[in-house]
Amino acid sequence: MPVTPLDQAVIDFMQSLGLLIRRTRSESYAGELSMTEAVVMSRLANDGPATIAALARAEGMRPQSMGTTIASLEELDIVKRTPHPSDGRQLLIELTPKGVQLRKKNREAKQMWLSKAISELGAEERDTLLKAGEIMKRLAEK
Repeated sequence: MPVTPLDQAVIDFMQSLGLLIRRTRSESYAGELSMTEAVVMSRLANDGPATIAALARAEGMRPQSMGTTIASLEELDIVKRTPHPSDGRQLLIELTPKGVQLRKKNREAKQMWLSKAISELGAEERDTLLKAGEIMKRLAEK
């Protein structure tokens, strides 16, 4: 089946987003973390403490694989396990103060890089990009 101009534009758009995400990530201090470790940190920061099973479900992983990821983050003192308040058989994973600080530092570094890059665009391109961001947010919320 031939690729339509819209299909090709969508493919190009997705590739551009991927490049921007990778570039932004490279500007952070999380270079030593795997993508999964960074995603887990983000999820814990945004959603709060969670069990390994809940994190695994949220990321579409097996609990054993998530356990390995959590163990790596524990070795770096980025997360810790705490008793579940209502189920003594479970443990919750949460960010440590070091993890919270690293997350903040990473977010600031990425934002600083992106702000500088956007500020170097012309006014018309900058306005177009920021309007596109609003549209992309609406698409993501569908």
